[in-house]
Amino acid sequence: MTSTQHIAVLGTGALGTLIAWYCRSHELFTINRNQQERFSLLEYGASEPTLFSSTSWQGSPVDWLIVTTKAASTLAALKGVESQLSAVKNLLLLQNGMGQQAEVAQWLETQRSAPQLWVGSSTEGAYHAEEGHVVHAGKGHTVIGPWQHESVEQADKLPPSMTLSPDIHKVLKEKLAINAIINPLTAYYQCYNGELLSNADYRHHFDTLSTEVDELFKQLKWNTDFSIPQRAEQVALATAQNRSSTYQDVLHRRPTELPYICGYLLKQAAEHDLSAPLTTELYTSLSATEATWSA
Repeated sequence: MTSTQHIAVLGTGALGTLIAWYCRSHELFTINRNQQERFSLLEYGASEPTLFSSTSWQGSPVDWLIVTTKAASTLAALKGVESQLSAVKNLLLLQNGMGQQAEVAQWLETQRSAPQLWVGSSTEGAYHAEEGHVVHAGKGHTVIGPWQHESVEQADKLPPSMTLSPDIHKVLKEKLAINAIINPLTAYYQCYNGELLSNADYRHHFDTLSTEVDELFKQLKWNTDFSIPQRAEQVALATAQNRSSTYQDVLHRRPTELPYICGYLLKQAAEHDLSAPLTTELYTSLSATEATWSA
């Protein structure tokens, strides 16, 4: 890729900062509450963080507006830049969970000049270090695709580090399956991903939940290219030293994304008269804990 793109990143948490870092050689804009324009990221395998900068987006034309906020904040964040959406060619939602994509698609239908909606899934690992910089904890892959299944043969060039998926809806569901196992359990036990395998009690819970999610996917006729229990174990092992995003939210007493992970899965189950007792139990327990933070 040689031509410069104009890219704005909405939400500069750990993942947003990493995505901005990948885009730093282009015309980079950021949108965040603090109007932060200077960032520090410790690259994967590096010993010292690197600095890079952006410009606060004021509504100039951009090829991509990439949203990396928490799922629950998506619509509110977009409504904050509603008057500037006519300057956006492509809108990409790059977040955990499902449900917010359909909400945004419905909202965009009410907009006079709406950008094309894209959605994505990333296995990149990143977190905020106590020193203030973002750590690129694990290299992964980011795949994206249009929300509607129109042809993308003439699609604009994709943002850096991203590849096109022929079936992004399937990718989102496959990511949902793994998140629905690892995220609630690590938040419930407040443990690293690898401890779900090394601790005997956690492992039993992990295996039982993996089986439940796998069975639910089969009942919903959501096909995956892998065995869900096996993939969940592989991911937990490969990210053994990582804290899931939900565990990090619990540690910092922030609203979690579980309504768009467990909550979305339970909504789909209810619509098809299916049950997921362990998912329900975990979601109820963690939601109750979260409610005490604002009490």
